[in-house]
Amino acid sequence: MTTAFHVQPVPARSEPSPVAVVAIVLVAAIAFLTLVTAGITFIALAIAFPLAVPMADYFNVAVKPVDAALAQQVAGFWWAFAALAVASFGGAALVIAAAVRAVTPSER
Repeated sequence: MTTAFHVQPVPARSEPSPVAVVAIVLVAAIAFLTLVTAGITFIALAIAFPLAVPMADYFNVAVKPVDAALAQQVAGFWWAFAALAVASFGGAALVIAAAVRAVTPSER
């Protein structure tokens, strides 16, 4: 008996080795934690610089004029710190997505 269509074999699923999975998860976890820490730090800088001089004045803390001038000057760049924080959190999300994709079995 013959068939009217050509039977294609099912592609084999390839799975990464357990050692590769452990290495991928370890590297991804370190990269994720580093990027999240950087994002939190950048958010803190975006908030802290604009508040530094007013808080020092409110609590009567002695601040060198050079330090106060530097804090006021850097406070104008809050948007750059916020952008770096968003980029860090986005990078952390991409690291997780790439790690999941790397350890998921695929058809080849």
